Amino acid sequence: MKKNRFNASFLMVALMGFLAPAAGQQDAQISLYLRNPLQYNSAHAGTEGVLRTTLIHRAQWVGWEGAPRTQFFSTHAPIFRDRMGVGFTAITDRSGARGHSEFMAHVAYHLPEVIQGFRISSGLSFGVQSNRYDFASLQVHDLGDPLQEMAYSESAFNAGFGAMAFRDDWYFGLSIPHLIEQSMGFQGSGPVQRRHGYFTAGRLIPVNSAVDFRTAALMKKVQGAPMTVDVNAELWFEQSVSIGAMMRWKEGFGVQATYRHQMQWRFHYAVDFPLNGLANRNFGSHEIGLTWDFGRKPIAYQSPRYF
Repeated sequence: MKKNRFNASFLMVALMGFLAPAAGQQDAQISLYLRNPLQYNSAHAGTEGVLRTTLIHRAQWVGWEGAPRTQFFSTHAPIFRDRMGVGFTAITDRSGARGHSEFMAHVAYHLPEVIQGFRISSGLSFGVQSNRYDFASLQVHDLGDPLQEMAYSESAFNAGFGAMAFRDDWYFGLSIPHLIEQSMGFQGSGPVQRRHGYFTAGRLIPVNSAVDFRTAALMKKVQGAPMTVDVNAELWFEQSVSIGAMMRWKEGFGVQATYRHQMQWRFHYAVDFPLNGLANRNFGSHEIGLTWDFGRKPIAYQSPRYF
């Protein structure tokens, strides 16, 4: 059976990772983080005032066989007269012979207004993460090695927390989605999924009665890796269509767009291109997303993020 060169290279890299417990694994990244904030911070649960469900598919490094393919799902809603929020998120990620999945439940508490228009929210998350490898699908040279002949899967509990402060025209948040650092290899021998710290912020500037300018940033810090900074700026027209640009500092840049249909539906698209040595070896990373809102928006306040 014909095997691609990328899969063989992936096997070598993966095996090297099993022999180096100090290596780190980072969370799956996404350019449409503005449309799926619950994935990073549990404090967002219920802050939209409606039942909001979002589904995003990311195809990274299009043109490479075995390149990462990731699906993100989230749903959340307010309860107890908007004093609390509950939600659920899921991730499935596959790259070559490696697979990762995550299922997390979220609960948030929204404090009463500290001053007029200013609110604070805090949240907790808990759930299960699973890692799996299927070396049987790769080309191997030692057919007698049982490690390369069988699939492997392991699951473990994890938890996280987050906090957010916001008003109608700005917000900022701090979060650690995964508090427990876990091995992603065979019985604790593989690379470790490192603890991530996130800082998010955003600002709304009305241009006129029909146009809004919105900007947001996401900063990620992981032990043993440089800080990652994503910056996004977009124009919204009649709160129905948005066009924007994003930049990942020293890593990539891209564009994105959103169309809102009949208030309940939003359709998203984003594409980003690397600035490093991968720039001439793929056709970029593409994301498509869908958001559905159920329920009437509360008139007391409106989400400052317009996700």
